Amino acid sequence: MCVLLPFIFMFGEGKLMSAMSVDQSEEKTYNAYVVNAPADMKDALKMIGFTDENVDVDKAIEDIKNKNADILAVFPEDFKITTDGSSVSNIEVYYNSESTNSLLARERLSTILDSFRPVVFTVNADTTKTYDLGDEEFQVKKFVAGMVPGLLLLTIVYGIMALASNIIAGDKETGFLNTVLITPVSRSSVALGKALAVMTAAAISAVSSFIGLSFLMKDFQKMMGDAAVAYAMSDYFFVFVTIICVTFALVSLILVISTLAKTARAAQTLSMLPAMILFLGSIITTNASFESVLARIGFKNFLVPMWNAAYLTKNILLTGFSMKEMLVTCGINIVFGIICLYLVSYMFNQEKIVNE
Repeated sequence: MCVLLPFIFMFGEGKLMSAMSVDQSEEKTYNAYVVNAPADMKDALKMIGFTDENVDVDKAIEDIKNKNADILAVFPEDFKITTDGSSVSNIEVYYNSESTNSLLARERLSTILDSFRPVVFTVNADTTKTYDLGDEEFQVKKFVAGMVPGLLLLTIVYGIMALASNIIAGDKETGFLNTVLITPVSRSSVALGKALAVMTAAAISAVSSFIGLSFLMKDFQKMMGDAAVAYAMSDYFFVFVTIICVTFALVSLILVISTLAKTARAAQTLSMLPAMILFLGSIITTNASFESVLARIGFKNFLVPMWNAAYLTKNILLTGFSMKEMLVTCGINIVFGIICLYLVSYMFNQEKIVNE
């Protein structure tokens, strides 16, 4: 789970995104029927699979209902296009909203019909001009900044969740911790040994996640095509350092939860809460609704353990950062992790931790 799962998750996410992009970009033809199609529309309708040869309307409707066909368009025999709104011809379009292909065929049919409707006015018809004045690269970076930190944290934490939550709570539940604590070894060293085991596993998960991230980003850049953005190796390095520091803090907190919990199941359930809060935090930092709030908070965002890592990672991938922000974020998370480990050691030295 520590070595393979994070890589497989990130690698698989990239392949899934790539496959979805290819599927959406491919031209499709549909099992579609048309009745009384006007001569000037026939060629356009045939391009997306419409056929008008020996079509039985009732049978076609039944096929669409049973998902054996996608769409049926019935034009009136006296079909005509008018500009004054009088004697408007009605086109009956039968489709099945339970079928994705049926909905896609209806959308393409609507596009074709719109092109034949009388033109009253046009909007942004000059293709030589750029009407969207936003920064396209910024939007792509914003998507990456909202996606990558949360995925990294989830894959790393999920890879070591079973170990981190069970390494103490599991021993208490089975009674094995009693045996460990009566051995001629200091309880603090036992706590530290367990913490080092989990931290080592977390570091392995982090490396595995970043290797998987390299494949995910490659697929993402390929999917974006001309809109792709490139990050420098230094950006990935700073993201890695930030994620390592916040992982240290998060795992230390999970060890505190595991020490307090009475059962392994309770430890696993409670340990998911800070991980999910961090994941949501990584999304919130790139949400336009919260930008003004976060801007008012300013530098104080970097003083909150774990939250500061999500905020800093967003800045690294989106708007840039300063070394002061980097050092403060990493320092606070390391100090927070050390405090959590001290609490674990303190609770190990309390007799109450041993089940009677």
